[in-house]
Amino acid sequence: MVKTRQKNFRAFIFVEGEAQEIIAYIDKNLGLLQSLLLVFTFDLNHNYAELLEYLKQKQLRFVLANSIENLGLDTKAQDIGKLESKNVESKAESKKIESKTQANTLVLNRTIRSGEEIIAKGDLTIFGRINSGAHIQSGGNLQIFGTISGNVFCDGEYMILGEVSESNVLFGGEIVDKELLKYPRNKVYRKNDSIVVEGL
Repeated sequence: MVKTRQKNFRAFIFVEGEAQEIIAYIDKNLGLLQSLLLVFTFDLNHNYAELLEYLKQKQLRFVLANSIENLGLDTKAQDIGKLESKNVESKAESKKIESKTQANTLVLNRTIRSGEEIIAKGDLTIFGRINSGAHIQSGGNLQIFGTISGNVFCDGEYMILGEVSESNVLFGGEIVDKELLKYPRNKVYRKNDSIVVEGL
């Protein structure tokens, strides 16, 4: 008898980098990356034995270059610091709320619990805290008025975030440095291709 489980995956794509650079990058962002699929679009030959051992030791899920075509992932990215995230479509294992249309704004007036996954194709506004282990993803602009401890992904033009504690924040596929998110209310946007964080 065949037993299967489907799960929602997000992938981070590495297009180049030396083994030590990649290990340092993953160490810095381990809280975020340990729950995602790491995709390496370049050959990890014998010079990367240390990296492969590190990935196995940390029990990270990863896919090597010769398996990329099977996933159908776009491999364009600027550098290792700018990671491109893609969805590998499947059914979610955890509780998930998803907005139906691009034009709608999803508004939630409650705490987002650990293990919950909120995905909005358009703008998303949450009046409540984001607990550790929760996953928030917005295809449009994102506003969260509460303390944030879960993972936050935004592909819109801006984010307004409450106090950020142990969360991992991605804006336009790029990880936002936690040291920049130091205000009780943070406004995050792009200016001249750089991420800017200001207090409100």
